[in-house]
Amino acid sequence: DALNRAEEEIKFIEKEDITPLFFTDTRFPQRLKECADSPVMLYTKGVMNLNAERIVSIVGSRRATSYGKKICEQLVDVFASYNTLILSGLAYGIDICAHRTSLKNNLPTVGVLAHGLDNLYPSDHYNTAEKMLENGGLITEFMSNTKMNPEYFPRRNRIVAGMADATIVIEATVKSGALITAEIA
Repeated sequence: DALNRAEEEIKFIEKEDITPLFFTDTRFPQRLKECADSPVMLYTKGVMNLNAERIVSIVGSRRATSYGKKICEQLVDVFASYNTLILSGLAYGIDICAHRTSLKNNLPTVGVLAHGLDNLYPSDHYNTAEKMLENGGLITEFMSNTKMNPEYFPRRNRIVAGMADATIVIEATVKSGALITAEIA
């Protein structure tokens, strides 16, 4: 079964132009290597430098207020002058605001997923994800056919925190993924 699964994954990777990055690959995020719980394999799609000089992760509430979105936009606007790679989880609220504002500013932006690259959650963000592939892209530690599972969000969050020089939290409830990410950072 394992060999058949590996062959299926190789076919998917080749067909979808996905770049697998093993821990020893020079393109593997060096900052993430410093984390004790770093994944050994990542799958990426897009045009991105995961070892950019400056990487900031921006996370926050899925139910962002207009004030929170405004603050997010202002921060990303400032990062534009520093050519910063913006990293987030492609979720509703602050995450998608960070990605869209990065695109508006021609900043590279990478969405870290909690599932395989054969689907997108939330599907409402498909158009944004497609635009991100041109200057940034998508990254996951999960093989194809791995469906979104809320239990995978903390695993995704450790990558969001581990790849960044700094993590900014914009609006978060007491028991939120954003605060988990901040704690990990």
